[in-house]
Amino acid sequence: MNATKAKRDILFSIRPFYADKILEGHKTVELRRKFPQFGTAGSTALIYSTSPVSAIVGTARIKSVFKLPLPKLWKAHGAAACIAKADFDGYFAGQDYGFAIMLDSARQLKCQLTASDLEIEFGIVPPQSYRYLDEERVALLNDGRLQTVSRYKRSDSAGRPPARTSVAR
Repeated sequence: MNATKAKRDILFSIRPFYADKILEGHKTVELRRKFPQFGTAGSTALIYSTSPVSAIVGTARIKSVFKLPLPKLWKAHGAAACIAKADFDGYFAGQDYGFAIMLDSARQLKCQLTASDLEIEFGIVPPQSYRYLDEERVALLNDGRLQTVSRYKRSDSAGRPPARTSVAR
């Protein structure tokens, strides 16, 4: 058996304020109470912005993951996580450790995929925190596929794409 595991891409549910900060490049660390420490470096993080947006809005690459005691987690990553100390303390209440997920290469999708489209088109219900995605679903959720889903929604009532018109010279 091969000792190295294939990377597993992940769908994150993130509040809109923090999702926007990631896509703007200000937030480079996602904090979690629970997260797999190994096997996620190099994976793609699909960013699902929770209500009221309720859509996949972008992607980022997971560089690395660190499990740290809360004082060290705050000191090392609080600023990069774009979180106030009171919110950090509230989120991690009752925990001794937390996870810092280092992100880079964040990009906004040209076309968001709504929660209802996500479920209808791909059979995926947005998670409360995160969930792994299998290879087929990740392939369907790349930016090009999202554009294709959108294109067909603009078709006429007969389900055909609008007819092209040409201009005579």
